[in-house]
Formats: sequence, C-alpha cells, structure tokens
Amino acid sequence: MRIEHHLPIPNTLALEARAEQGVFATTVREVMEARDYAESRGLVFVPVGEGSNIVPHTQVTSFVCVMRLRGIELLKRSNGLIWVKVAAGENWHDFVLYCLEQSWFGLENLALIPGSVGAAPVQNIGAYGADVSEFIDVVEVLNTKGAREVWRGDDCNFTYRDSRFKQETGLTILSVTFRLPSSPQLMLDYPDLRAELECTTGLENVTPRDVAQAVTAIRTKKLPAPAAHPNVGSFFKNPRVAVGKAQSLQKIYPELKFYELDDDPARVKMSAAQLIDQLGWKNKPASHVGCWQKQPLVLVNLGGASSDEVLDFAAAIQKDVKRQCGVYLELEPSVLS
Repeated sequence: MRIEHHLPIPNTLALEARAEQGVFATTVREVMEARDYAESRGLVFVPVGEGSNIVPHTQVTSFVCVMRLRGIELLKRSNGLIWVKVAAGENWHDFVLYCLEQSWFGLENLALIPGSVGAAPVQNIGAYGADVSEFIDVVEVLNTKGAREVWRGDDCNFTYRDSRFKQETGLTILSVTFRLPSSPQLMLDYPDLRAELECTTGLENVTPRDVAQAVTAIRTKKLPAPAAHPNVGSFFKNPRVAVGKAQSLQKIYPELKFYELDDDPARVKMSAAQLIDQLGWKNKPASHVGCWQKQPLVLVNLGGASSDEVLDFAAAIQKDVKRQCGVYLELEPSVLS
C-alpha cells in the first residue's frame, strides 16, 4: 500500500478537490490496510469510487480510499437465475452492458447511470421502474470495526434512494453479488420508457437490449453527460409529502404531478424537478453553477465552480422551495469534508 499526499479525489462535478492523505486501492488487502492506517491515526476513512454522488470540499481532511477493485465472477446458475459477484470498483454501466452480452437480465433499466458497482447499493440507484436492490443477493463489506462480513439484501435497509450504507458511517463495500434472471423479465411500465420504445422498436418483441438502448437514449436526451457538463445527476431526492399538502400545491401549480406510494398511502411522492422549475430556478444561474435546462434537478458545474458555490446554490434552492411551497428538498449526494 502506498500512501499518497494531496490525493486528487475523483468526482463527476469536476471540482478541484484533494485529500490530505489517501490511497488508490486495487485489492481487498490494500483497502483493509488503508482502513487500519487511517484508524490508527485517528483519521476518518472514506471510500470513494468514481465520485458520481459526492460533493468534495477543496481540502479534505478525511483519509480517502479510491476503490479500484476489479473482477466479475459467475458463481452459480439455478432455476432460471444466475449469481454473479462483482468487485466494487467496476464501472456500473460497463457491467450492465456485460450482463446483456452474457444474457443476464434485469439491470437493463439501469443503463447509463454513472458511477461504480460499489456505489450502486449506497443510494439504491433506480430508474425507469427498477431499483438495484431488487437484484442484490449479498453485499460484502468491511464493518465499522474493519472486519469482513457478508450481508444479505435484507440486512442493508434498502428504501427509496437510501440504504444502511448511507445511514451508518464507517462501512465499506468490497463487492456486490447480484441474483439475475437468465431469461428476460421486462419492466416497461414507466411512461417515458414505453413512449421511447413505441417510437423506436415498438412494444412487440422488445428485447432487454432494446430496453437498455431506449433508457440510454432517454438519459442522453434529458441528462447532461458528466464528461461534457460536470454533474452528479439528481442533486435532490423527490420529496414525500402528505396527500393534502400535495393537493394544495397542485391548486397553486396545476402542472405539478404526484404519485401514490404503496408503502405509505397517507403520503405521495412529488417531483422535485417540477417544484424547482415552477419557482424559476432554471433561469437563475450563479456565476459558475446552474440547473440543467432540460432537467432542473441536475446542478451543473458551468466552469470553475468550487464546492462552496455548488452547495450555496443548492442551499438557495432548498430555502426557496421551503419558503414558497413548504417542502424540504433533501440532498442526494454526500458532502465530503
């Protein structure tokens, strides 16, 4: 293990950020050694993948471990299912495409989501009617004491865009084992996805590869590519509010939509993007930060932004939505200091 000083922190917001100390880890042993090193010196140990869901400060005092673990291993096949173990450092989208090449299905609705495999369970990534937690069998972690454990999906406290890995500090994901169907089980209920497929392949004889291509096309049209327009995807979670509150807001803003929740009939999920849009934030860019014109839920580094500028802009949106709509918008990415 080689300790790096002033380690550059990868992040898709293209923020200039460095950790006072850190390491690039390519093996589980190096991750464990790095954690022990940090703990012995009283440093906060923070694992980072591709930085697709973090806002790092310019100077980070935490000990940063950049996860570069690689490997995809087919464990077994049984009763129309396959189990595949994937190292935390593998790129998520590349893994989705690899699954399609192998005729392993289920993840096609999650194509083109930025980040690494190890980051996927943290925020329970989801898109177009699918959540990654539906396909997770076990997650291999370093627990808060630095010991290796294997957690079943039920141990991970998966909820909407949340998990035990966000709720508890000191956990490090080493690998994820997915349980995937070996025959197509398409999820086509999402309206935008159905509309895209109708315009391209049609809804008859749709294949998982068609779904992945449609999802990729939708995301490409709606969302900025981080390489060209640095961002972390959705900056805020869609809020869950009381039914009465949603109905009263809809009277003021008729365009607002909300969706029923199976797990909480007293509340509904509203679109954070619509709330931000209704208050005009697409036309209120700061000097270096702004909302993406096609999707105001995405904040974009317009060039040379600092972490403080990004967070200040986000805080201004939160304050305005709270003041005018009475709804609090929770940040999606983690802030790294």
